[in-house]
Amino acid sequence: MNTQSRAVETVDRNTGEITELPAGYSAGNQSLAVQLAIAELNQDVTTAKAFPRSVAKVMRNVTELVMLDEQTAKECVYAVPRDGKTIRGPSIRLAEIIASQWGNCHCASRIVHVDKIEKYVESEGIFHDLETGLKRTARTRKNISKRDGSLYSQDMIMTAGNAAASIGMREAILKGVPKAVWRQAFDHAENVIRGDITTLVERREDAMKALAGIGVTPDRIFAAIGVAGLDEIGVEELADLFAMYQGIKSKETDVDEVFPPVKKGGGDQPSSLKGKLDQLAGDDAGKDKDKKSAEEKKPAGTKSDAGTPAASEKPGEKGTKAGQAPSSGKSPPTQAQPDDGDPIAVATRLGRAAYRKNMSERAVPVDFKQAGREAERDAWIAGFRDEADKDSPEPGATEEDER
Repeated sequence: MNTQSRAVETVDRNTGEITELPAGYSAGNQSLAVQLAIAELNQDVTTAKAFPRSVAKVMRNVTELVMLDEQTAKECVYAVPRDGKTIRGPSIRLAEIIASQWGNCHCASRIVHVDKIEKYVESEGIFHDLETGLKRTARTRKNISKRDGSLYSQDMIMTAGNAAASIGMREAILKGVPKAVWRQAFDHAENVIRGDITTLVERREDAMKALAGIGVTPDRIFAAIGVAGLDEIGVEELADLFAMYQGIKSKETDVDEVFPPVKKGGGDQPSSLKGKLDQLAGDDAGKDKDKKSAEEKKPAGTKSDAGTPAASEKPGEKGTKAGQAPSSGKSPPTQAQPDDGDPIAVATRLGRAAYRKNMSERAVPVDFKQAGREAERDAWIAGFRDEADKDSPEPGATEEDER
């Protein structure tokens, strides 16, 4: 009896090509589970080839589902702060919509490793396009330690693992489906959560209430998006807040990662950018006033460090002290500040003070950005640039000193 195994020949029905499988690969040598898996995969691929997808239909369906209602659009975007910036991206909810409409594909995720020594959990997401044969995998890690370095409880480790699995599947799907297919739907979702200026106040209050419901205090919110107070939250900042909130709800991020606690500083600080600029300008004006008073108290014959007469001494007035009342007994009138009552001069002074404090030229006070105050805004920028153009400006110098 001949027991020698022979190679198995198969014929491709589409091309007529004869392929030869290795010896021992016949169905009789495979376990039942392997045979079922092979049969299932072959049937899925055959079905995908028989009913190919329409990319135009996929794009239309994805956009329609994203724009089904406002809440769905909000859930399709998440945001996290990174290096002082807020990064927005497509969430797991949008990835699920994309996979369902792309069709002819397999996607899944699983936890592959829990390391209690290094304190992280690792998961893997899988995406397999049955029509094109493309297969993508993505591995992600989540930290499972508290702030003090202690390990999470078992329930929290499982929660972190599930969150990592969701992120892994999201990354695998977005890598497997071309961005050109879902970019338009993502842009529509961003426009929905961004809103417009007419609904800014109402949506701002809604965002603060929603974040307060998950235990986020206003100071942590303001620090996360880089504003000084509620009035400085604009359309873009509002979109970031809604995206951050949805990321926390979908377990893609957590509260401490998105809204880290704020360290309390000493002393009372202004609550708005304009208040901070006024405080800085006031400090500079106070220093200049003290300097001027000290100069006036010097004797008329006192020499400066360079050996020249004191600035208060004038020709023909030797022996007369600066600030001394004339013989008639009348005191000289008090000089007013150069910008008293002039909003343009005030704006210019604030711009100069902002430059001396190493602030950005884009940090124009919110009040100057309002309609009808373009002249003050331009004066602020002009003062900022004028101070920047000086070769060697004196710290705390004012326009009066420059004269």
